[in-house]
Amino acid sequence: MSEYQLFRVVTAAVIHDKNGKFLMAQRHLKDDNQPGIWAIPAGHIEVEKGDSDTLEEDLRREVREEVGVEINIDRYLENHSWVSEDYKKLTIVFLCTIKSGEPKALSETEEVRWLTLDEIRKLNCAPSVLRLIEKAADLLK
Repeated sequence: MSEYQLFRVVTAAVIHDKNGKFLMAQRHLKDDNQPGIWAIPAGHIEVEKGDSDTLEEDLRREVREEVGVEINIDRYLENHSWVSEDYKKLTIVFLCTIKSGEPKALSETEEVRWLTLDEIRKLNCAPSVLRLIEKAADLLK
């Protein structure tokens, strides 16, 4: 491992509707990383030489690939980092709504659902995802 390991940058979307529900996606059951866990749409920034995508453009692409909808990015929610011995990740999270389309499970997802905060608390999801949904719910009150 390099002494100066760079951070991987991830964008994530907490997508909500006007009824106080949040869009959750279950990772594919055959996924190598946390199969079956419930999550929010997110993904590593993919920058090719010469590309100039913004974080927002990259997030819109990730959401299209994972749940098949176009989003409005309403506001920045937070960022947080995760560091292990051989991996460093910076996640930038946005609060979003659907601009067009109907969410559906695509190649990276097993199932998608609109759920209330109480329903999400009963799911198998990472504590960091639950914390983000709780933060979003507080902001939307």
